[in-house]
Amino acid sequence: MQQLRQQLEKAAVQSYRAYYDVEELPEGGLLKARCAYHSRSAQYVLVKKAELWAAETNEYVYLWSLPRLDEGALEEVFQATLSDGMPRIRPHKDHMSTFLTAAVLCDRADPQALHRLKRLKQRKNFRLSLHGWMEFRIAAAVLDCGEFAANRPGRETAQFLEQLAASVSKNLS
Repeated sequence: MQQLRQQLEKAAVQSYRAYYDVEELPEGGLLKARCAYHSRSAQYVLVKKAELWAAETNEYVYLWSLPRLDEGALEEVFQATLSDGMPRIRPHKDHMSTFLTAAVLCDRADPQALHRLKRLKQRKNFRLSLHGWMEFRIAAAVLDCGEFAANRPGRETAQFLEQLAASVSKNLS
């Protein structure tokens, strides 16, 4: 399982590198990589100074790798992702949304931890949403049983992890 998890880590980092700024973190920690994505769309009239509207969307993905996901580890992932991600958010009139995403790769998981993971949520509006909003997403890949769990906003991340795991498993066979 550990070899599959390590291969999945590498594949996830490589996949995110296409569109995200990836910062790989030193070995030994549970947090393996921090990925940042920034997008800005705007509409102008004749010149750029005559801007009609603008919208910024950001996402920060935290890639975690654990041998076992229990409730203590889940709480650590949740708190560490929020404490690192919230200061990175800069709400202003053009800010639309920011997602803080925790992608967890683990060999085994406690059923209580997965149950709690599915109910984790954090959402914050900035100035009644006039300056945008933030939403927390989390998805976990449990490699020993092939289960993929996520909270409601993290379903896309779980699908991404599932496709990535299938691809890596096929290559290892």
